[in-house]
Parts: sequence; structure tokens; C-alpha cells
Amino acid sequence: MVEKLGEIEHLRHGLAVLIEELETLLHRKRDALLALYARTVGELEYELFRLETAISELRYRIAFLQKDVNLGKAVTAGRIAVLDGEVAAEFEKRKAEIERREEELRRSMEYLQAPVMPPEKARALKAAYRRLCRQLHPDVAGSMSPSRQRQLVQYAYRAADLELLKALEEGMDGPAGDEAPGDLDGEAERLAALIEAQKERIAGTLSSPPFCYESRLLDEAWVAAKRQELKREISAGAARKEHLQARYDDLLASSGRPHGTISK
Repeated sequence: MVEKLGEIEHLRHGLAVLIEELETLLHRKRDALLALYARTVGELEYELFRLETAISELRYRIAFLQKDVNLGKAVTAGRIAVLDGEVAAEFEKRKAEIERREEELRRSMEYLQAPVMPPEKARALKAAYRRLCRQLHPDVAGSMSPSRQRQLVQYAYRAADLELLKALEEGMDGPAGDEAPGDLDGEAERLAALIEAQKERIAGTLSSPPFCYESRLLDEAWVAAKRQELKREISAGAARKEHLQARYDDLLASSGRPHGTISK
């Protein structure tokens, strides 16, 4: 029985390490990679996406007005209001995506400006988080811990608040799940299955953005070539937008309406 309890303790420790590794990927390394992406190509891709959205909106507006002109309809204030409503509905998702990307870029820039954590504090932070993760995670402890405590632990780790982690740890009576389970073999099998599932989650995370782009973002030659490519596309897009804006203004002018500039 002592040997089996030792095996279970080893499995719980291994699972805690994997859970902490996934948390680190999702809430610390992910931020670093997104910041690297923003600094290298992210801002240019965001600029290009906004430009492409403005071009698509201009084309939609031109097609709408051109149809009215071809049918001999007057471009009234009412028709412009209808057009504005259709554009708002048609491009709602794109505008939301622009806002999402803008906010992501803002957070990434804040991350880049944050002070670098000393190695000693980083090690202490990781150790404290790992211990708390083991105590609070239901898969490790074998019981459900208060969700508020888990949220505080995750918040403290993401904020690199070592003092809060220590306070949370000191405030606990002891690690959950110390009691030997009734079915030791079943507990060992449960933990082994959870470890395999956690490994699969980590592998899946590493194969998805932004982690799958890490090698490219660290390749200076690839970054330089990608930046040049994006700048060429932005330059070409700006010329297309200018041409479409002039055409749209001509349609409005021919109907006596004031010009309407589409923001980039």
C-alpha cells in the first residue's frame, strides 16, 4: 500500500507539473509571443486588414449607388441612410475584428513595456504556482476546490504577484487530497489517464497559433521579408482605396450629395 501511495504521489506531482506547463503556455508564453508578433509583423497586418475592410466597404457602397444611378433613381438622403444601415450590418463582424485586433495590439505593446522579471522571482513564482496548482486543481487533489481560490491563484500568476501567491498558500490548511483513496489502483489509473490527456492538450496548444509561428517570428530573415511583403500590399491597397474613394465621391457629386470619406 505504501508503494502504491508513493506511485499516486508521483503521478499527482507529474500532473501538477503538466498543468502548470499548460498554464504557462496559455497565460505567459502566449503573451510574449503575441508581443513579439505585434512588434515584428502584427502592426502591419492590422493596418492591412483595416485597409482591406475600407476597400470592401467602398466597393459595396459604389455597387449600391451605381445600381440606383443605372435605374434612374435619385440618390436621396433616405437612400444613403439605407446604404449606411446595410454597410453597418454587412461589416459588423469585420469592425468587431478590427476592435479585437486593436485591443490585442494594445495589450501586446503594454507587455513589451513591462519591466523584465528577475530570474530569482520567476523561479519562486513558478514554484509557488506549482504547489498551489497541485493543491487546488480537482484532477490533482481529487476534489473540487473553491473556484474563487483557483481564480485568485491564476490571477496572481498572470500578474506575477509573488506576494499574493505566498499569501494564498499560507492561508490554506494543507494540500487537498492527502487522504488515501479507497481504490488506489483506480486512482493511479485516473491520474495516468489525466496525464496523457494533459500531454495531448499541450501538444495541441503548441501546434496552434501563435505557438506554431514561434520559429518564424524568431527568424530575422523571414520577418524582414514578411514586412516588405506587407508594406507592398499596404501601398497597393492605399492606391486602390484612393481610386475607389474618388469614384464614390463622383457618384455622390453626380446626385448632388456631399462627399463621404471612408475611414482607413
